[in-house]
Amino acid sequence: VFPNAINQSVFYHMDKKEAREKLGFSQDAFIVAFVGYFIDRKGTLRVSEALSGLPGVKSIFIGSGEQEPNCDGILFKGRLPHHEIVTYLNAADVFVLPTLAEGCCNAIVEAMACGLPIISSDLPFNNDILNEGNSIRVDPMNVDEIQNAINKLWMNKELRTELSKGSLQTAKSLTIQSRAENILHFMESKGS
Repeated sequence: VFPNAINQSVFYHMDKKEAREKLGFSQDAFIVAFVGYFIDRKGTLRVSEALSGLPGVKSIFIGSGEQEPNCDGILFKGRLPHHEIVTYLNAADVFVLPTLAEGCCNAIVEAMACGLPIISSDLPFNNDILNEGNSIRVDPMNVDEIQNAINKLWMNKELRTELSKGSLQTAKSLTIQSRAENILHFMESKGS
């Protein structure tokens, strides 16, 4: 399996202050981002419930679907053109996606390219891109674990910074060019 790649001219790390100014978000807020369909498999309502237990934390929910988040502190909820998501991700402090099943999740890879620490599932499908250097892995069905991971990163700026650096480092290797080269090399090695 070769992990998905990002177009680094579309998803990249930018100055958080500038992103927040552009969107009209407070510079002092702690912001959690979610990107995905608002469905059980992606965990929208589990994130919303976890955030309900963390008064003061703000959130961005990019997507749409039947299970709309309803926690307090939502700064943005809804669909966006793909090229606008980068600004919202860069305005956030962490990315949370307690998904139950994925191949290689584009939303996680894009969030990593923006330098976000990741909170996601401890299930095997995330093993190709997530590790202790860029993420906190949780039981995706356990709202308390999701909440505790968000709170841990909220309270620990040093850990956020460390995981952010890990995400950016991982994202550097997930370019479209390197993915194509890996696939070609694999195909050539299997040829006769």
